[in-house]
Amino acid sequence: MAAMQSSGRPRERLLYAFRGWIAFVAFMDLGTAFRSYIERRSFLGDHSDTQFIEGDYTISRIIGMYCLLKAIALVHCTLYIHYRPVVSMGGCSLALTMVFYATEALYFRSSTLNFYVIFPCVLNSITLLGLIYIPRRLRLWEPNMDLDDENSQLLKQMTGYKRRRTKKQ
Repeated sequence: MAAMQSSGRPRERLLYAFRGWIAFVAFMDLGTAFRSYIERRSFLGDHSDTQFIEGDYTISRIIGMYCLLKAIALVHCTLYIHYRPVVSMGGCSLALTMVFYATEALYFRSSTLNFYVIFPCVLNSITLLGLIYIPRRLRLWEPNMDLDDENSQLLKQMTGYKRRRTKKQ
């Protein structure tokens, strides 16, 4: 009995630590979203006054909304990590963010490789690797034969009801 309890605890600790990591990344995205509205200038662009129209902060607001959506997706990924589609949604948002930062810095050259580009890419790549590896390692998505979901229980009840009804006739 003691061996079973001790074998489950490192698994739970790893899962809670990784959920905390995902929540930290979501919190960083919330900070980026708020910073986009407070500073009203984004890391994109050459930051010269000729590029920006006076009072137009559209790029900053779009990045802020994207970061807010990504933070919401990551919070859902933290809470529902045992559901594969939710983890896939979180992974896609992380991958899309890395593609966004990389293309803006390397292809479109609207930003330089500065802290505001490199740090989110490193953070998102670590999190994406964790989302790929940890749920599989902990076997979160393997079906558990002991616990039936609600739909299978309803189907069992309905088939039993139909059989009983036909036997009475």
